Amino acid sequence: MTANKGSWCRQMGSGAWRRTLLATLVATCGFAAVSCANEPVAPVVVVGADSSVESIVLAQIYSQALTRAGTATAVRTELSTPIADLDAARIALLPARNGALLERWDPESPARTPKNVPAALNAALPERLSVSDAADGTELRARVVMKSDEFATVSALAPQCASLTAGFADVPGLRRGLPQIDGCTFANVTEFADPESLREALRANQIQVGVVNGPTTAGDGLRVLDDPKYAVRTQNVVALHRSGIFNRVQAKKLNYVAGELNTAGLLELVAKVRRGDDPAVVARAWLDAHAL
Repeated sequence: MTANKGSWCRQMGSGAWRRTLLATLVATCGFAAVSCANEPVAPVVVVGADSSVESIVLAQIYSQALTRAGTATAVRTELSTPIADLDAARIALLPARNGALLERWDPESPARTPKNVPAALNAALPERLSVSDAADGTELRARVVMKSDEFATVSALAPQCASLTAGFADVPGLRRGLPQIDGCTFANVTEFADPESLREALRANQIQVGVVNGPTTAGDGLRVLDDPKYAVRTQNVVALHRSGIFNRVQAKKLNYVAGELNTAGLLELVAKVRRGDDPAVVARAWLDAHAL
């Protein structure tokens, strides 16, 4: 009888132990599930781009750079109103040019050079928006081309603009738009499909001045006017983003990208995508090559 009682007690103890263990596991798993459910999920940072190849390539570069800093990102392209999308928080970051942004928020600003445009832009930005460091190596401002050697600089040309007929062309793949030239309003402006068509019109004396929206070469009797006084405001790449969304590590990553970007390299990336390469693959190779 004693033996049976001891056996029964041992069985009860074993069952109680199992029930206690099961209850503990259930409680622990339930707590873990609640904890995971309550843990905040890091938001996806959406990087936007307009329809230009320049914007799309840069969006991929900034997006992948942030991903390498541990940030979940996505890219949205072909945006028709990217600044409005940024304001509405549909995107968090947008590649842009600092000169163009300054013209948007403070068109009368006297700041024109790579040295003073960043400070003027920071002062002009709405509080809800911020910018990364400017990529000083990316000078994308327009170039003024002439057949005549009458003027050596853009500033010397400016007072005579009202009596001159000009042509305008965008560099394929770069952002579009007729740039402002300080103190210059042409009598007439004709838009051309590409820089080569514009150069042909100059050689044929159909126009007197050519304005190419971006880096360009001249040759064959044409020359690019010097612009040491920045009559055409500087246009350096920046990452425009909503204020307060990036920590120090993320902000540094954006600034590291700015430190590596340059005009020749960006034009090469744009050319690759225009030939049919995948922008994401092109951006990844660039980041790898620059150890970013």
